[in-house]
Amino acid sequence: MIDPAIIIIVLYLAAALTLIGLRVKRANDVISILATGFALLAVILNFLLFPPWISLPGILGLDFTVNGYTNLIALIATFIGFLVVMYSIRYIEHRKSSYSVFVLLTMGSLVGMAYSWNLFWVFVFAELATITSTFLIAHHFKTTSLEGGIKYLIIQFFASIFVIVGLGLIYQEAQVFGYAGIGVFSIEFLLTSGILTGFIGKLSLFLIFLGFLVKVPSFPIHTWLPDASTAAPASISTLLHAMMIKVAGMPAFLILLLFYSFFISVTFWVVICSLGVLTMLVCVIIAFAQDDLKRLLAFDSVSQMGYVILGLGIGGLAITYYSLSADSLWLVVAAGGITAGLFHLLNHSLFKSVLFFSAGAIEHETGTRDINKLGGLLQAMPTTGYVMLIGSLAIAGVPLLNGFTSKWMIYNACIAAGQPAFALIAIFTSALTFAVFLRLLCSVFLGQAPGTYDKVHPAPKIMVVPSLILAAGCILFGFLPQIALVLLIFPATVVLLPTAIPPPMNPLFWVSLDLFLLATLLFIGLIVGYVLYRIKGGAQPIKADEKTMPFTGGALKDPYLKVDEARPASTVFSHPFKPLLNGFRRTHTGLVNFYIVWFVLFALLLLSLLFVGWI
Repeated sequence: MIDPAIIIIVLYLAAALTLIGLRVKRANDVISILATGFALLAVILNFLLFPPWISLPGILGLDFTVNGYTNLIALIATFIGFLVVMYSIRYIEHRKSSYSVFVLLTMGSLVGMAYSWNLFWVFVFAELATITSTFLIAHHFKTTSLEGGIKYLIIQFFASIFVIVGLGLIYQEAQVFGYAGIGVFSIEFLLTSGILTGFIGKLSLFLIFLGFLVKVPSFPIHTWLPDASTAAPASISTLLHAMMIKVAGMPAFLILLLFYSFFISVTFWVVICSLGVLTMLVCVIIAFAQDDLKRLLAFDSVSQMGYVILGLGIGGLAITYYSLSADSLWLVVAAGGITAGLFHLLNHSLFKSVLFFSAGAIEHETGTRDINKLGGLLQAMPTTGYVMLIGSLAIAGVPLLNGFTSKWMIYNACIAAGQPAFALIAIFTSALTFAVFLRLLCSVFLGQAPGTYDKVHPAPKIMVVPSLILAAGCILFGFLPQIALVLLIFPATVVLLPTAIPPPMNPLFWVSLDLFLLATLLFIGLIVGYVLYRIKGGAQPIKADEKTMPFTGGALKDPYLKVDEARPASTVFSHPFKPLLNGFRRTHTGLVNFYIVWFVLFALLLLSLLFVGWI
């Protein structure tokens, strides 16, 4: 057994080594790779070699627990963290020492948060991760990066007030004092001691849930993430999207699902599911309006987290139905929803990291993120283009890739829970997501490259390798999702729902063989079509000024030209949404106090539904 405390200590010590004077860039790189590699290996060993649940109480009530759930969250943090460090070897060129310090401190804090089974220490590690990641967001020390970092810090600390009040209410109920009192925040103790009862118990848990929910970007409290992601380096954007919002945000749903007896309200869970649906739909539409490559990816990332919220929300709704009816079939639905939500959480870490790493490579080589100024990069950066294609298809839910499987499971869970409208909106959002990334791929990689980028070179190999690893994961979990479901996801589901029905006996885990067969035939057809196209010599290029020609069906001019001769303007895709986007623009003022007001109103709404408006 590798104690999680050892992993955290190694990461913190590595940060200290880079802090005390190792200003040689290569030395910092070696230390960071060794520390993060050890952390990743230790988490994998904890997965493979040890029993499913081991509690390791430490000093000051620092309870570390190794189980399926904590291992999954720690694996996401260490795997993506290791790739971020590898990618940063060539990507980060300035202030490398301070960058390495804060990356290692952030990663150590997230690992501590993942393994902590004590709400107090979960909160402490979350605050440490917030502080250190703020310095990473502001790494460039430009006006925009400082503004993004400060805005991020203010919103996160404001949300922390809710957690502090909730912890204070629990502390008051337990009637204990001193350091020994920290033990009352142990999740196992809270589940078995009975000190949480009635109004105070429900209010304290709800406040803690609300404080952590801010770290899961959801409409309308999502605004901090696009600003922070745009200002930060691409590697830190990956860290925020693939690590921070998963590890730091999941305690919100850990509270709801483990202490479900306090949240037996159909209305409350329907609102949570509606929150997920609203988040995915609104933010994918906003993504259409973005010309900044990283900002587009950030809004789409918020949209994808809507799927996670919906899956976990369906799980909570099914648990509520089971509690009210005692019908064991609802346990099947609950297990399906929770597993689907966790699977999409893992998948999102993979394909979103591919996309942000690719965006960073594009910016690194071209010096711009404006997709309207880019074009024709596929010939100059073929590997980046192809891995970004895989990531785009995966996030859009195209069959045979991992995003399709987790989304399909979420659709099934929604229908089984009697909420087909949620499934329809989720499917429609996937179609819009495909359109968003069609716009991105066409504008960035196809057409003729502007003269400015004639001499663009492929990104350094050390920046491409992490994307290739992640793209391989997208393909692997698409063709063989059982690997992730059986080894990684279902053990985590059992922790959140001990009565969960295992995958072989749960029809919600099945993905129709006919659907995979149809997708395979479609894929084969595309390959055959491409081969025939090449055999016949391809299309003959013609001179044309109309860049939207391939999308007009020949209504303007002869549409038969090579696809790389056309570079459609991105506004063609976003034009239909302009009236709606103008309305959203009024709510995205950029003022942090305005966003805090949104958060307060949102909190009051959920509070009233939980205590007054339940059915």
